[in-house]
Amino acid sequence: MASQFVQTLVGRQFGAYTVGKHIATGGMGWIHMAQGPNVSEPLAIKILRPEYAEQTEYCKRFEREAFLLMTLDQPNILPVYDYGQTGETLYLVMKLVRGPSLYDLQSRRPFSPLTAYQLLEPLARALDYAHNRNVIHRDIKPGNVLIESHPDRGHHIWLADFGLSKVKGDTSITIAGTSLGTPQYMSPEQVMDYKLDRRTDVYSLAVLMYEVLLGRLPFYARVPQQIAFAHVRQLPPTPRSLAPKFPILIEEIMLRALAKRVEDRYATAGEFAKAYEDALWRSPPEQRKAVYWVGPPPQN
Repeated sequence: MASQFVQTLVGRQFGAYTVGKHIATGGMGWIHMAQGPNVSEPLAIKILRPEYAEQTEYCKRFEREAFLLMTLDQPNILPVYDYGQTGETLYLVMKLVRGPSLYDLQSRRPFSPLTAYQLLEPLARALDYAHNRNVIHRDIKPGNVLIESHPDRGHHIWLADFGLSKVKGDTSITIAGTSLGTPQYMSPEQVMDYKLDRRTDVYSLAVLMYEVLLGRLPFYARVPQQIAFAHVRQLPPTPRSLAPKFPILIEEIMLRALAKRVEDRYATAGEFAKAYEDALWRSPPEQRKAVYWVGPPPQN
């Protein structure tokens, strides 16, 4: 049913934009290529799922995401150019990134601590920029990290989808009985629906780095709720327990960023990235360039 609806979107007009082929599916809607007036390069358009359009709280979230992103102007935050409503359908228009997500990429290639830093540093800069404007992302995960290659400029990292972001002090979009985020990457305080600050994104960024470096997540379970509560109750396996040659200095940085108590973590994403960088260059060259990929544990 959903796939049939997606196909009906192709060729439709939303405001001044013509919908092209489907390129991705997100938690709140579909992403298509789009063509706009006086724009030669294709854009991307995100269209809210019809079942959400009937719910006032979801519509508020979607509209707030669009307005919010149009105010964020930082080189590593995916820019949004426009948003609007056609009939009962809400949409936003953004830059089209011609490249894979980190989710797609990490299944095809492992990262060393050195190459992983090329992800961490721009993501930390993007988060510090947002945090300094009282915006918390709350959904840091590989699918929201886009990688664009340029022949002359190398790779460019984009942080996308602030749809679950939280403006500090804003309580108008809380949906009763729901936990917003992706269980595999949620901080303990996010799972427990406690008050959040920028350190919740530091935790999720550390989970992402853990997965990038080791090829596996800290916690696994059959039921998403069990994964979420593992972040609250269990200590993650130390990197060196999984890969004995993992650099000990980097392990110390990772475990601090993954601390259960917010006050035990780095205060900012930038501090996390700086500590990681210092540990990286203090580690032997062969350790910073090696791969410590262990992969996920066997599933019973």
